[in-house]
Amino acid sequence: MALKHTILAFLSRQPLSGYDVAKEFAEGFGSCFWKASQQQVYAELTKLEQQGKVTYEAIPQPGRLDKKIYSITEQGQQELLDWLTKPCEPSAIREDLGVMGLAGHLVSSEVVIREIERRRQLHLEMVQQVKNLDEHFAKHLDSLELKDLYMHLIIRRGIRYQEEWVAWCDEALGAIAQAVKQ
Repeated sequence: MALKHTILAFLSRQPLSGYDVAKEFAEGFGSCFWKASQQQVYAELTKLEQQGKVTYEAIPQPGRLDKKIYSITEQGQQELLDWLTKPCEPSAIREDLGVMGLAGHLVSSEVVIREIERRRQLHLEMVQQVKNLDEHFAKHLDSLELKDLYMHLIIRRGIRYQEEWVAWCDEALGAIAQAVKQ
């Protein structure tokens, strides 16, 4: 998946400003599934606009640059549809903590424990953040449009992902505590 597909997917749901797209990556749906900086988002929006895959309406703002509200074009929607109809492969796990596990024996167990505890806390916070994203969808599950049901389901995947991390951290901390006792 490319950054452009994620941006096109956001715009397929509703027109957004560049700021709003970047905010989705930082705080919303994208924060759990795809990371991108504001600079990357604006650069990609410029490319997509040059390729005719998005267009924008300039909204004048007194004393500031015009606000650009981006919309997906038919060409952009076709790009997204072409991508959607191709099979996707599971992503490889690229995790620093996994590498730490390979070499953790070289440092004291306190160093590893401290990092696992820190990660546990981060994932607990992410559980709540992702649950907050799902709050509206979960409350209206019986009346969701299909596009919102899909959003709910993928957000549920994000919740489970974060909860699994917390469970793994608990398991790892218990196993290390048991090993250190011996």
